Amino acid sequence: MKFVLNGGLIIGTCDGANIEITREIGENNIFLFGNLAEDVEDLRHAHTYGSHSIDSDLDRVFSEIEKGTFGTPDDFGALIAAVRQHGDYYLVSDDFRSYIQTHSLVDEAYRNQDEWVSKCITAVARMGFFTSDRCIDEYAESIWNVEPLAVRE
Repeated sequence: MKFVLNGGLIIGTCDGANIEITREIGENNIFLFGNLAEDVEDLRHAHTYGSHSIDSDLDRVFSEIEKGTFGTPDDFGALIAAVRQHGDYYLVSDDFRSYIQTHSLVDEAYRNQDEWVSKCITAVARMGFFTSDRCIDEYAESIWNVEPLAVRE
């Protein structure tokens, strides 16, 4: 949200905050990729109790990392193990192809600078819903169960 409030456009997964932002700024002003939030638990279950294959292009990226192409391979060992050996909890492999395709859309959109600037301005202008005043009021009512206290001057 801070990113958008400062004029940036989001490329992100189809999860809670990004869905809320999309609702406010419009689908044309955000770049979403990956599986829908409602599918995540089923995919995680399938990874745990079924077979899990890694996207072939992502596997090639991992091989390049392990060869040292991008720096010290050990720096990325935990990431690779999380996907290859520990069930890919964050669905990196599942979302990889969609991420690459969506990144191409970002590249394409950026080529039209007038449209890109319009997207940025529109996104900032529509972010009013995410004010801290609204958020605090909502939390006070629905989570903290407190009411505003009148302050005397």
